[in-house]
Amino acid sequence: MPSFREWDSSAYDRISAPQFTWGKKVLDHLSLRGDEVLLDGGCGTGKLTGELLTLLPRGRLVAVDLSENMLRKARENVEFRFPARITFVVADLAHLPFVQAFDGIFSTAAFHWIPDHDRLFRSLYRTLRPGGRLVAQCGGGPNLCRLLA
Repeated sequence: MPSFREWDSSAYDRISAPQFTWGKKVLDHLSLRGDEVLLDGGCGTGKLTGELLTLLPRGRLVAVDLSENMLRKARENVEFRFPARITFVVADLAHLPFVQAFDGIFSTAAFHWIPDHDRLFRSLYRTLRPGGRLVAQCGGGPNLCRLLA
């Protein structure tokens, strides 16, 4: 049975259509030049990571997830298409090892899994370059209620 950190990435890849739909709506709200360096926070199996990279023809992306299983699947799904423009990192979003490294952060269906939101948002803020932006969604409904509580 997968723990909090280790998901069944194959199962998630099969059943994550709602998360993909929500994430596509977030991608539609991004205003990118195409040469940015972005963080994909909680990239999961990489379905949206690939979509995001198509919006960055001259940019780079760091895809982060706490689950090695999810990152392994993301590599399978994405890396062959964009080998020189993506880096995969196992990391906790609330304890990111980056300082002013990103022009923006994209995240979908991830924040509600992190119990300490103060630490999460401090960590995310620290990774942004001046003027950088966070564009995210939490799945709505009960997920959003938990985040706001």
